Amino acid sequence: MKVLRDSIFTVMKLSPVNRQKMHDLIAENGKGQKAIKDDPALFYDQRQEKLEAWKKDITTKEKAILTPEQFQIWRDFGKSLNKTKS
Repeated sequence: MKVLRDSIFTVMKLSPVNRQKMHDLIAENGKGQKAIKDDPALFYDQRQEKLEAWKKDITTKEKAILTPEQFQIWRDFGKSLNKTKS
């Protein structure tokens, strides 16, 4: 997955600094989502609500790192990955 991500980062023409910021954000996102999903204190609805808020926060952080064009490429890449999983 990292190789695939790096190739899309190359297409996006990310600077080394922004490339690292995105890698860090991806790691943060994975840990955060896992923590929410694994929290036994949350009911399903609460978990979904927290995940939605988490995803909005991550999107805000992505937009702070990426240009609008890069952000669109990144979103399209994510959507294409989800299609292959289905």
